Amino acid sequence: MIGDAASLLIAGLVAVVIYFGVLWIALAFYVVRDARQRSRSQSFVTLAALLGFMPPFLGPLVYFVLRPPRTLEEERALELEEQALLEPSFDTVVTRPCPTCGRDIEQDFIICPYCRTQFARRCVNCERSLRLGWSVCPYCAADVGTHALSRASR
Repeated sequence: MIGDAASLLIAGLVAVVIYFGVLWIALAFYVVRDARQRSRSQSFVTLAALLGFMPPFLGPLVYFVLRPPRTLEEERALELEEQALLEPSFDTVVTRPCPTCGRDIEQDFIICPYCRTQFARRCVNCERSLRLGWSVCPYCAADVGTHALSRASR
């Protein structure tokens, strides 16, 4: 009975040691792979490999403190985003959402082509775009109220 308990205890200790050994090696390989994703420098990858295989779990902890904050892929994405923001775009059309249907429409539209909501009207005199509540055209000073519109339609 005592022999069975001792052999069971030894088997359990061996299993725990193997578990931590595999965990240590897996962590070391993870550190090396992470270092390759974060730096092109072979010396940095070598240092990371040494740290990964240092006394159990201390080296990887030091590596995680010292490693670059972003991967090479993240750095490249940030560079492309910055470049895209700095380059002027000449084909940009100024849009706004339609207050009724929410679809993007051009800033100069008088009526929504999707839901036919009217935002503005044209001045009878100068043909400029006017908002619906205006009674006078601010561009040519023509009277565009409801009385002026009824006179213009006659």
